[in-house]
Amino acid sequence: MNEPLVRDILTALMPAWGPHEVQRIEYLPGGYTNRNYRVEVRNRAYVLRVVERAKPRRFERDYLALDIAPDILAYDAHHGHLLTRWIPGQVLADSPPSPAEAGEYLADLHARIPIGLSRYDFTREVTMMFRRAGKVDPAVQACFEGTAWRPATWRGCHNDLNPWNIIRVNGGSEAARFRTLDWESAGDNDPLFDLVGLCVGLGWGMEHARACHDAYRQGGPGIGASETRLRDTFRAFLIREYAWAVAQLAIGNGRDEIRAQVATSRDALAHWC
Repeated sequence: MNEPLVRDILTALMPAWGPHEVQRIEYLPGGYTNRNYRVEVRNRAYVLRVVERAKPRRFERDYLALDIAPDILAYDAHHGHLLTRWIPGQVLADSPPSPAEAGEYLADLHARIPIGLSRYDFTREVTMMFRRAGKVDPAVQACFEGTAWRPATWRGCHNDLNPWNIIRVNGGSEAARFRTLDWESAGDNDPLFDLVGLCVGLGWGMEHARACHDAYRQGGPGIGASETRLRDTFRAFLIREYAWAVAQLAIGNGRDEIRAQVATSRDALAHWC
C-alpha cells in the first residue's frame, strides 16, 4: 500500500481533515481496475477509491448522485478519485440473493436509473477493447463476429453488475436494502445485460436466470426474453468480460484476478458459443 499517496489524495479531497486525524488506512481487496481503501477519520469510516489508469466517464458523477449509490463526500472529476461513506453490510458475493430477490432488486434498480444520460454500446466497447488487447483468442473473436446482440429495450443500466458491487445494507428499510457501487460503466442498455451479468457473477445458469427474469417482470416493465435471447445475452456478456480482461492485461494491469477472468470467461464461452 502506498500510504503517502493515499494521504495526499485524502488531503486534496478533504483539506479540512488534518493529517493527524486519519486514524487508520486499510487496503480493500477486490477492485480490479482501481484501488480501494477503508479510511477511519474522527471515529467514522469511509471508502477511498484511487484511480490509477482510466479516467472517469463523463456522466459518472450523475449516476453517483442516485440514492442507490454510496453517499459521496468528495469527487475528483479530473482523476476520478472518490470518497464515500462506509456502508455497513455484506456484498452479495457473501450474502447471495434468491433468484426472486435478485429479480426484484434489478427491477427497482432500473426504475431508479435515469435514461438518456449516456449510452453503453456493447459492440463498440468490445471492438475497442479487442483493439487495445492486440492478441485475442481466435475462438472468442469468431464468437464475437457471429454475435448479432443488440439491445431490444433501452433502459438506464449499470453494465458492471456483479455481486461484489452490491451491498446488502445492515438494518436497511425495505426501500433501501441494497446499495450499488462502481458506476463507471453506467449508461443506457438492455436491462437483460445487467440481469445476466449478475447471474454470471453469482454462478447461475439458465434455470436461475429464467427465475430471476420472471421475478423482474413482476416488479416492473421493460424486459421480456425468450430462451434464445437469454442465451444470446449470456454470450454477449461473457465476450465483454473476456475483452475487458485481455485489454487490462495489455495495458499492464496484470493482477491474478484479471488473468483468472481471461481463463474463466474464455472457458465459459466454449459452452455458450
